[in-house]
Amino acid sequence: MQLRYNIELAADGLINGVGCNLPVAERYNMLLERRRRWRYLDWTAIQSFMAPGMCQAYELVDGVFASSKGAAFSQSRHISMTWLPTRSQPAHNIEREDVGFAVRDFAMDPSQDLIALVLTDEPMQPVGHTILVRVHTMSDNKPHPLAAVPELSVPVPFPNDRSFIQIVDDIIGMFFWIHDLALVLWNWRTGKIVAKCIGPDLPPGAYDFAFLSNRSFMITVTGGGPGSIVIYTFSVDADTSQPEQAHAPPMAQRLPPTKVAILQLPPVKLGQGPSRFQTHSAPFVARPTPGRPFDIAQECRLHVMELNYGEHGLRYNIFVRNAALLSFVPPGVGSGAKYEPVVKHWDEWGPDNTRFNTIVGRFQWLRYVHGERVVMPPVPPLGVLGSPALIMMFDFNVHPKRLDDSYSLRYDTTDVSVQLVQTDKPIIADHIFERPVVTRLPYLLVIRKRPRPTPDYSGFMIDHEHLVGMRTLHEEEDVDLDVFSFGV
Repeated sequence: MQLRYNIELAADGLINGVGCNLPVAERYNMLLERRRRWRYLDWTAIQSFMAPGMCQAYELVDGVFASSKGAAFSQSRHISMTWLPTRSQPAHNIEREDVGFAVRDFAMDPSQDLIALVLTDEPMQPVGHTILVRVHTMSDNKPHPLAAVPELSVPVPFPNDRSFIQIVDDIIGMFFWIHDLALVLWNWRTGKIVAKCIGPDLPPGAYDFAFLSNRSFMITVTGGGPGSIVIYTFSVDADTSQPEQAHAPPMAQRLPPTKVAILQLPPVKLGQGPSRFQTHSAPFVARPTPGRPFDIAQECRLHVMELNYGEHGLRYNIFVRNAALLSFVPPGVGSGAKYEPVVKHWDEWGPDNTRFNTIVGRFQWLRYVHGERVVMPPVPPLGVLGSPALIMMFDFNVHPKRLDDSYSLRYDTTDVSVQLVQTDKPIIADHIFERPVVTRLPYLLVIRKRPRPTPDYSGFMIDHEHLVGMRTLHEEEDVDLDVFSFGV
């Protein structure tokens, strides 16, 4: 039984939980029931909650939905955190009207009781601005006991008008994209800056950023060619926090992240390259939550990318597994290494490792991907009447050659349709691409009728145990959350 359990656990991209004393046989049955419920979108319960309107910033991480009130990209002193219901615990909420300072954005990791709060800009300095990030506990809003300093800081030559923040284990990263492109990485436990890249320190045409692990990241690149994904590694001992010295090389040139791979996108015709290249993936969680029978394995991750091409703005999604990107990260290579990056043309890496699809709708809310599942935008789109109200999910954690799966990869009832997609139907856009784009990464297309067609959802979120439908009619009104639970 133990061997069978381990096989099924790995097949679902899961790891054994911690602090769970259930017998293996019981966990095995729970694992198969969890698989069935997600595969057929057969939730166990639906509960509704409300979040403050004027959602200035929000997150869904490891079963916790958090938001702050305020106009987008402004400031707020408020934060609300709701632990969504599980099979063993009801929902509960912590709301703070005043966290003690004005906050522009935040990121969190409940497994570390960690929240990183981006403060609004300091007054103009003689040579620029200072970015400040408070490292606090979620539970009591105090400086985190594992942080050497309660506040991370970095001088930058521009105001913090547009940026986002992410946490991966011991690293906090911020990416800026309005006045000048910049990337700053801290080790939040030591308080040291481990990477600072501004403007020319990033590749020409840099557009977006995502972590691959707590020691590697990628930058999406547009520019004049087909576009590319550029992969870097870095070290935590690459301290760039020391003061600038006269005639010294720029800070980011001392121990910069090491470029290890360049993955090119499909070749395009002259002047038809991508003008936008966004990427999104699930938040990282440092450690399993005690008491759960199983948790998502760190390597089971998916990146959902959006590309806009050419004069007419044709839009496509690329879905790529994190493991495929990490395979280009060489072991033992950190910051400042002398390393010749691997360059891969699209045909050498793309067709077997990605799925290239025409976009079916625009995501209005983030956190729509978790593990290797993606919950797509509402069907029909918000405000469109006369079509059946559907929930659509792509699941890339599939094993088409497996013959002994407990639940079919093909399923069709009046309410649910499951289809295994493994054909390599080409994307043909002769005025954009030099040749048809063929990709073969298999996935399950799961479509279910909504239980109540009345709610007009603006988007969906997903985590390990929940699918969350977001409903709001006007920006200033509270947001209604319908929480579909899949706990077993």
